[in-house]
Amino acid sequence: MSKAKYGVGDLIMLRDGPLRNARTDGEFKILAVMPDSDGQVQYRVRSQSEGFDRRVSSSDIDTERSARSKVVVQQTVSAVAKEPWFKASSIKVRK
Repeated sequence: MSKAKYGVGDLIMLRDGPLRNARTDGEFKILAVMPDSDGQVQYRVRSQSEGFDRRVSSSDIDTERSARSKVVVQQTVSAVAKEPWFKASSIKVRK
């Protein structure tokens, strides 16, 4: 399972590819992070110039032109710094 590099609200650019029918100029806003498929994170995105949503995988995103999300980076760092969620000393046994 891959981790999402981008979060909701981030602006990304899509790669140009041989299978794209229309040019995908402009930025796309991430609306949702979807469950991964075939080991790649899926995103629901929308462009301001289009009236519909797209589902794109992480391989469709141009990482050189898209900035990595600061929110996702902060969540990853804070998750590592926290204590484990399970504390054995907090279990109470009824006698």
